[in-house]
Amino acid sequence: MKYKHPFTVPRKSSLISALVVATWVPGVSVFAQSDSGYMGLEEVVVTARKREESVQSTPVSMVAFSETALEARSISSFKQVGEIAPNIEINGGIPNGGGSATQIFIRGVGQDDYSFPNEPGVGLYIDGVYVSRSAASDFGFMDIERIEILRGPQGTLYGRNTIGGAVKIVTNKPTGETGGRVGVTVGDYDRIDAFVNYEMPLSDTVAAKVALATFNRDGLGENFIGQDLGEEDELDIRLALRWQPSDTLDVLFAADYMTQEQAGPAGSMVRFDDLDEGTDGLINGILAPQTAAELGLEPPFDVYGDAYVKTLDDCDDCVFDSGGTVKTRDDADIWGMSLTVDKDYGSMQLKSITAMRDYDIDIRRDSEHTPFDIVQVDNPEEFTQYSQEFQLLGQAMNDRLDWVAGFFGLYEDGESELYAPLLSGLYDAIAFDLTALINTDYEAYSVAAYAEGTYHLSDRLGITVGGRLTRDDKEYVYGLSRPESGDVPLPPETLEEDWTEFLPKLGVEFQQTDDLLWYGNASRGYKAGGYNSRALSGIAPKAYDPEYINSFEAGVKSTLLNNTLILNGAIFYNDYQDIQLLAVLDLGGGNVETVIENAGEATIIGGELEFQWAPTAQFNMSGGVGFLDAEYDDIGDSASSAGISEDNELINAPEVSANLSAEYIFNMGQGDLTMRADMIYRDEQYRDAVNTPELMAESYTIWNGRLTYTPPSQQWEVAAFVTNITDELYVTNGVEVLGLGYVEAYYNRPREWGLAFSMNFGD
Repeated sequence: MKYKHPFTVPRKSSLISALVVATWVPGVSVFAQSDSGYMGLEEVVVTARKREESVQSTPVSMVAFSETALEARSISSFKQVGEIAPNIEINGGIPNGGGSATQIFIRGVGQDDYSFPNEPGVGLYIDGVYVSRSAASDFGFMDIERIEILRGPQGTLYGRNTIGGAVKIVTNKPTGETGGRVGVTVGDYDRIDAFVNYEMPLSDTVAAKVALATFNRDGLGENFIGQDLGEEDELDIRLALRWQPSDTLDVLFAADYMTQEQAGPAGSMVRFDDLDEGTDGLINGILAPQTAAELGLEPPFDVYGDAYVKTLDDCDDCVFDSGGTVKTRDDADIWGMSLTVDKDYGSMQLKSITAMRDYDIDIRRDSEHTPFDIVQVDNPEEFTQYSQEFQLLGQAMNDRLDWVAGFFGLYEDGESELYAPLLSGLYDAIAFDLTALINTDYEAYSVAAYAEGTYHLSDRLGITVGGRLTRDDKEYVYGLSRPESGDVPLPPETLEEDWTEFLPKLGVEFQQTDDLLWYGNASRGYKAGGYNSRALSGIAPKAYDPEYINSFEAGVKSTLLNNTLILNGAIFYNDYQDIQLLAVLDLGGGNVETVIENAGEATIIGGELEFQWAPTAQFNMSGGVGFLDAEYDDIGDSASSAGISEDNELINAPEVSANLSAEYIFNMGQGDLTMRADMIYRDEQYRDAVNTPELMAESYTIWNGRLTYTPPSQQWEVAAFVTNITDELYVTNGVEVLGLGYVEAYYNRPREWGLAFSMNFGD
């Protein structure tokens, strides 16, 4: 028999890929059609449990979004993903971390510090490769097949830093076809985004794909030296080679590169407190007059303080006109490669994922939002990670047992330099230099073995048991010096620590009918401890402990009304222990230190209710609402000294969050016109652990709209869109800098409009 080209064989993986591209996701009009007409909503296939299965049969609280869904919502970057579902918060512009870093919180659990050796609280995966750093994770979307977001700890199958959940980004793979897609988006703030994807067969068994994208927009405001703040320039390249010599072997090599330049987040000083006598004398007595003379400023701009306070109560867009006299930049070069091998042995399947990623990031910050050189930070980092994962999946006991087992290994190696010139504008006026230079080297090893199995007691009832044994080893070399004076307050010191944890999971699922699933899960999450990397006081960096979560979840997934309504819900109880929180300590004399502190314990209770309703092929609605009741039960001494109390609310944990979307397709004879509206609501929430009043994001509602025309050929489409129609502004991030008397805040992007065009070409 003549061998058949694998790319033309309707293999299971190919069918699933095709299905997902046109699958149901919240807020997207996707329907099954037949000769007889409308058949309702399509099935959604995901890999939340390391194997391909329908969303509606997966006993996990999760959402999945296709590339079509992201485009329909006018989402072009990772940090916008936090808008698409309740109880999910993704923010960019982290204080001390720059606009290139992101923080991810799910159900009130995450981490708001980018710096290694601090671990993120939600695991991020790109094509199965774990991304261990939150720095430079605010990337533009390019050739995305789908995104899966898993709520709650995923420690058994995904690892130590999925204590809040996991985000899985899956890119499009070569299919063996010839053709591609090209598109451009123009809009407000001189936005120009462009992309091109092209794939082609290289032989009967080898196919290649290349994707190129660029994202560019001007800033939202200017600082005192005329620099645009919030400016973004990014270039992304991805190459994929796929070899399928048979139906049982699939080998994928992928490489990607991103270069990113951002002019720092746009924000303002939102509060100023009186300084102590010594600090006031240095700044207002010496520095302010000197700076005023250099910049030609007129009173009242020769006084550090209230003159530079800008809040949303005072104005709107003026909060983007930050101060500063240092060029604030976030520059990043990131590249990586991976080799994924899938081998089907019939009764079981083996997957191997070998990967490495390299980060070169330079974050420069002038953060006090005045023309005076008071607080500057220059933080270059180089970081490399290597990872290897083996997964083995199969069935046993007459197909009653679905099982997965695996091994994961990770090695991380990085170095960082933190230049922290305090009161640097005084160098010419005083005889001493307060600049601090922190040199750090970081190594970490993580190994884990895991297994999980679901035993089907009957066709309807199944029990899941799993566990993961993880060991983490960290080595941290820290040195502090004052370069100008030659002072070495803390010579290089090596700090080492290791942790070993077992993370169990127990679950039950009851498929009452083909369209109704009940489930319950009990699991444990864990995030490794570490060492604070910004100790400026001459005292050895203080260690912080791991954090843990014991989670209990019950949920239901249902398909109703003849496959036209999906209604899913979940409730949960989380016992959150040794919480790692970012805090700023006042050391006196204008000296401050940014540290991670274990804040004690908290209880988080909540739930989600989500729906998709598509009564016709032309109309659909989707939405969801999330609830959180997050309270501290106990506060440790270290957290208390940082200003955290039991009365505080957890960071990025709104009590109510909601989403609602509606879409209607007008059949015009000469094509389709699709009208879409999206609503995002978030209750008030705090952006720092100490609950600084000025850093509370008041409740807000965002409205987005999109109008899309598609011709009968469906070869191209053009769309007009507006995001944040009502021009809502709210705090996304910020920090209170004790000792220097100010609070800085960053904000979301204002109303923006755009036009988007895309076209398919080739076979």
